[in-house]
This record gives sequence, structure tokens and C-alpha cells, in this order.
Amino acid sequence: MTTDAISKKLADVLRPRLRFLAPDAPIPPDASLGSLGLDSMATINLLLDLEQAFGVSIPDELLSAETFETFQNMESTFRPLFEQAG
Repeated sequence: MTTDAISKKLADVLRPRLRFLAPDAPIPPDASLGSLGLDSMATINLLLDLEQAFGVSIPDELLSAETFETFQNMESTFRPLFEQAG
């Protein structure tokens, strides 16, 4: 899977959890996901959705508040795992 494909798929899975982001607006890479509507319950559901969408099991050591702080953080944290999964 290419870098662009991973970014697009990650954004597609994340977008429904961002209730304060306009449907046609791009996800700002460095914006706080919390301010865009990602709360703790949405994060749990997002994690499950990511595992299903990418066919991976995300290890606990990758899960931190910082990981889910911005889209850029999520992408840089999860990209190696998603690339390995192909």
C-alpha cells in the first residue's frame, strides 16, 4: 500500500469520528483531534475500526494520548504497522 493510500484510508476511517469538522473539509494534519470531536469513546471505536480496515492488531505500546492528539501523530505512529500489513 502506498503512502498516499495509507493516508487516505486513515483519513476515511477517522473522518466519521470528527463531529466538529465539516464533511467536505480536509483534516488539518496538526489540528487537535479532540477539538475536532474525537473523544475517549470515539477513540476506542476508531481503534477497532483501524484494526479492521488495515487488518492489523495495534500493540498497546503504540496507544497513548499523544498518538491520538493529531492526524499527523496518528499517521507517523501507525504508518510502519500499516505498511507491514500491506
